[in-house]
Amino acid sequence: MDLIQGKKPDFVIIAIIVSLIALTVFLFDTKIVNNPLVLILLSVFVLFPFRKESQFVRRLILLISLIFIGWLLADLGFAILPFAISFLIAYLLNPFINKLKEKNIPRWISALVIDLLFIGIISAIAIYIFPIIFAQLDDALKKISTLVTSVSKDLDERSIYKFFSKFGFDKKVFRGIIQTEFVPRLEGILSGILHAFLEFLTNLSLVATKLVNVVLIPVLLFYFLKDFQKIRDLVRKILEQRNLKMLNDLKRIDIMLRKYIGWQITAAFIVGTVCSVFFTIFNVPYSIVLGMLCGIMNPIPYIGLFASMVISIITIIIVDPPEMFQLILIVLIVINAMHFINAYLLEPNIAGKQIGLHPVILIASLFVFGGLFGFFGLLIAVPLTATLMMFYKDWVVKYTSPKSSPLEEKQVIASKK
Repeated sequence: MDLIQGKKPDFVIIAIIVSLIALTVFLFDTKIVNNPLVLILLSVFVLFPFRKESQFVRRLILLISLIFIGWLLADLGFAILPFAISFLIAYLLNPFINKLKEKNIPRWISALVIDLLFIGIISAIAIYIFPIIFAQLDDALKKISTLVTSVSKDLDERSIYKFFSKFGFDKKVFRGIIQTEFVPRLEGILSGILHAFLEFLTNLSLVATKLVNVVLIPVLLFYFLKDFQKIRDLVRKILEQRNLKMLNDLKRIDIMLRKYIGWQITAAFIVGTVCSVFFTIFNVPYSIVLGMLCGIMNPIPYIGLFASMVISIITIIIVDPPEMFQLILIVLIVINAMHFINAYLLEPNIAGKQIGLHPVILIASLFVFGGLFGFFGLLIAVPLTATLMMFYKDWVVKYTSPKSSPLEEKQVIASKK
């Protein structure tokens, strides 16, 4: 009897091994293991019992969770767009809703009024602005599609070969170089531009269809606005009991991001509207599209300004209006004037210096995140880099400041209270 009892642990180990083998065979045979969700759940399930025994396990679980959330967001794509838009608007407008509540206005009434205003604005844009945008984009696509043919025809008909033959170039050799080297490269460049326009138009149509046809955003926006403070209070309550440092860090990030994101959205709307109006007044080709492009590019420091000017100039050159040089000068003046007003007059006084990144770090972050995540990376580069720099400064202060004695630390804590 004792012998059997002494061998019980061995039987348990054998049973566990057999069970794991059977589970592994089952997962591979049914191809369930190909599902990333199953792999993530298995990893967390195995590590979770040891979370209290090892800090490394806790960090590994956190890393796995963050990777899973990133994969899930990337995989869902446009499916989570209504949730993201609704949550962002609620996040930015929550302080305004709280102020109205202090004046005895219920949150649900404030949320309903804002929701109705949102629906009205989107409807007005869809009725009056979208048709103009699509018409201008369609015209731009037609011009780009005929540009290669036009250039090739001009190269064949005009006297460019005779002109270069005066400098000693053989006419036939030069013609061959143009036809075999220059024209195919030009076709590739313009085809890439055309493909980018088509992709942008397709994505814009997809987003517009989801925003107009699906009533999910107004519904989600109402509930997020009404209950956002409850979500904040719940998170604060959990972190107050478990991680005060994380709560303090989130508060600092919240103060920084709220002003930055709120102002960048406002500035993008102002810049896009003003540029569109001025471009329309001076008869700049595709005025609405170029104005909106200036607004979309405005949150990207340096690169956004440069890209807006280059794209606008190239567009004017392609269209080749009678007053081309005057229009280019007008575009440069309007874009640079709006950038100056926004960067040096409005933003410092309204949004404040919440970011405060060195220009070298700022430009480096744009290249890094833009290279990793494309246009979306350019948009998140500044706030994400500012957050990382905040933690870096905390680390520098922690490891460079002289350590105080326990008695001094207690005195500091008492003085803060």
